[in-house]
Amino acid sequence: MALTHEVLPRALVAFRRKHPKVTIHVEALHTPQIVSKLLLREADIGFAFSPVVPPGLTHETLADSRMVCVAPKGLLPPAVVRAGAVELTALGDVPVIALDARDPVGLSLSQACREAGVGLQAVVTVQTYHAALAMAQHGLGVALVDGCTALSADASKVDVLALQPELPVPVRALRPAEGRESVAVRSMLRCVQQVLMAAVG
Repeated sequence: MALTHEVLPRALVAFRRKHPKVTIHVEALHTPQIVSKLLLREADIGFAFSPVVPPGLTHETLADSRMVCVAPKGLLPPAVVRAGAVELTALGDVPVIALDARDPVGLSLSQACREAGVGLQAVVTVQTYHAALAMAQHGLGVALVDGCTALSADASKVDVLALQPELPVPVRALRPAEGRESVAVRSMLRCVQQVLMAAVG
């Protein structure tokens, strides 16, 4: 879902320039639903963060995003904001918009917190990254989200800071393992990858 707000629209503009006659159907789904659609051959391609790839599907890493900290203006000390980065251990005493621990990114974050000995103070738990971002923009707390979601952040309401230690968030394309890949699918993959590389490196 996170890619449908900034990354996918930009990629579709480039794709439509190359393939103006190809019609595209976009669904914003959670990873389990993406996997199901692909296994049932109801979709040609899906994009997800760090998914466990089941038998019957293949994947390609398009880019490596990172987790970032999106904090309401004034919540974090000015010196931290000026530095442009915040330590995960420094977030133990601030309200946090938590990601569902069953989500791949939420699971990675939970593991990093355990390893760092940090207990985050979750005030709200959400299923989508954009819900976390919206909550942060309304001042409810810090959101720890992927870099793609942070592209939608309103800089007048929040500060976006690098999270230390770095937590990678691979962006992967998923496809059915059997069958030929069409020219259109390959082109779409390249368009999405180009946007990702420009946006999150």
